[in-house]
Amino acid sequence: MFARRLNILLIISQQRQQLLTRSTASLSRTNQSSLTLQWKCSNWKNLELTTSSKRTIQTSSTLSAKDYYKILGVDKSASAKEIKKAYYELAKKYHPDTNKNDPNSSKKFQEVSEAYQVLSDDGKRKQYDDFQKYGGAGDFNSTAGSGGPGSGFSGWQGFSSGFSSEDIFRQVFEEMRNFAGGGASGAGGGFADEYGFSTPLQMDMSLGFTEAAKGAQKEVHIDVMDTCPKCHGSKSQGDEKPVKCPYCQGTGMETVSNGPFIMRTTCRKCHGTRVLIKNPCRECHGEGITKQRKKIQINVPPGVDDGQSIRMKVGNKELYITFRVSRSNQFRRDGADIHSDVEVNVFQAILGGSIPIQGLYENLTLKIPPGTTSHTRIRLPEKGITRVNSYGKGDHYVHVKINLPTNINKKQKALWLVLAEMDDSLLRGIINGIVQTRSGRVVEGDAEFEEYVNIIKQALEEIDEAKDKNSDRNS
Repeated sequence: MFARRLNILLIISQQRQQLLTRSTASLSRTNQSSLTLQWKCSNWKNLELTTSSKRTIQTSSTLSAKDYYKILGVDKSASAKEIKKAYYELAKKYHPDTNKNDPNSSKKFQEVSEAYQVLSDDGKRKQYDDFQKYGGAGDFNSTAGSGGPGSGFSGWQGFSSGFSSEDIFRQVFEEMRNFAGGGASGAGGGFADEYGFSTPLQMDMSLGFTEAAKGAQKEVHIDVMDTCPKCHGSKSQGDEKPVKCPYCQGTGMETVSNGPFIMRTTCRKCHGTRVLIKNPCRECHGEGITKQRKKIQINVPPGVDDGQSIRMKVGNKELYITFRVSRSNQFRRDGADIHSDVEVNVFQAILGGSIPIQGLYENLTLKIPPGTTSHTRIRLPEKGITRVNSYGKGDHYVHVKINLPTNINKKQKALWLVLAEMDDSLLRGIINGIVQTRSGRVVEGDAEFEEYVNIIKQALEEIDEAKDKNSDRNS
């Protein structure tokens, strides 16, 4: 059994593949600051593999099942830029300071930091990829970094570093802040724009009520940072190619001593790009991007409300547009529903009828039922605003207001009083011009007024008599 294990160990050590199988292992720190891996085998001398290193902190020893690419949400072919951007977004999301009420945020923050520390280092990433490719067993010492014959496979032991998750986050955050403007060297210019960490553009857009309700196309001019039209983003003048950074040997990382610890940090010369620009583009000064005035078409979706925003890509930037919707003199909005008022006269209210009204999309004809009272609300289905993030439209509610006549002549007043005299629905109070007698209500007024009243009553009586005669003939 032991011979088989020893044979496997020697083969894997030669090929830089999987070295160790399931066994009991222990780590000990030697006086010379070296890590010694000892295999305990009965009746045999201990077999030792040593790697020279400075004192480090081991934070995990059983992480072989973790998928660092999945943790950061990137493909296995992701570039260093994509890995850094993914880490930064997740680190901001799960940072304990912004998630004080979430007990799991600290664990997630450490997890994404651990994944970034491995995948941002070319050497560790290669060893991790090999480790995953060839089975994922054993313990890989990630503290060895990316260089030296002593950094070979001694097994995967997960995330080890001389600094904390906060150190990693602070380092990346400082890079974003320090190099947001960039210099003319072309190495770190436009860091924030290039990596997508910069503050997005924001603007307010004024819309009329109907523009917001029905949707519109608006044209605006805006200054954005976009790919340099001269070098097309290469940052170099002419056809000159970038050269491998001689300070980090093209790895994008450098080793820095911090007291008793060793830290792998982004190269201070190339800022992690792995290359240097010898002859920067004169148009963009080696940034790869320039400020450009752009005319953009903004499609305002139907149904947007005041204060709502949309996001769109403009050049290398994200643009957030917040809509400011003006009020309408005709309509009032309540979600996807709209409300409006209409005035009808007393005859339309009593007898019923119809009246033209202004709709949101077209002119409409509103039917007035007989006996409509003031403040009646009539619903017009599917005549409201398009529902955002849903289906269909809201309704249009029309509030009826009865417009009563205020200036009437004696003839009109006589007609109203005759109707009032004939109406028996008055339960309490009095009506001006009507006197309550034992025989009933009687219209009271001057001689001319009473003459109008008598003529109206006589006409009504003649109508009743003619109706009775017609009934007798038909019978």
